[in-house]
Amino acid sequence: MKALILMTIVLGWQTAQAEVFKCIGKDGKTVYQAKPCQVSDKAQQLDIQADQAQEAAAKAKLEAIQNEYDTKQAAKQEAERRDAALKNQTESTTALKQSAIAQQQQAVAEQRQAEALERQAQQNNNRVMIVAPPRGLPVMPPPVNREILR
Repeated sequence: MKALILMTIVLGWQTAQAEVFKCIGKDGKTVYQAKPCQVSDKAQQLDIQADQAQEAAAKAKLEAIQNEYDTKQAAKQEAERRDAALKNQTESTTALKQSAIAQQQQAVAEQRQAEALERQAQQNNNRVMIVAPPRGLPVMPPPVNREILR
C-alpha cells in the first residue's frame, strides 16, 4: 500500500513539470490532457509551475515514508529469521526426544531378552538329559589288558 502511495507521489511529481492542455468540447465538457486539443475543440494551454516549498515537502515526506517502509521490512525479515530459528530449534529438540525414547525402548527390550535367555538357560540346566547310544553301529569290545591274561 505504501509502495503504491510512493509511486503515485513520484509519478505525480514528474508529471507536474509537463504541459497540460484544457480542452472544452462541443458538448461543453472540460477535459485536461497532456496532448494538444483537437482542432474542433476550444483549447487553452495551462502554465503549471511547481511550488519549490511543496516540492521539497513532498520529497521529505517521500523520504520519510521510504525510511519507515525500509525499517518495517527490516524488522519483518528479522522476525521471520527468528521464527525460522525457533522452529528449527523446536524440531531439533523434538527429534532428540524421540531418539532418546527409542533408545530407552531398545534398552528395555534388550534387558527383557537377556532375562528371557537367562530363564531359558536355567530351565535347560535343571533338566536331566538321557542320551541313548546310536543304533546300527558296531560296538567295539573294550581293550583287553594283556597283563591280566598272562
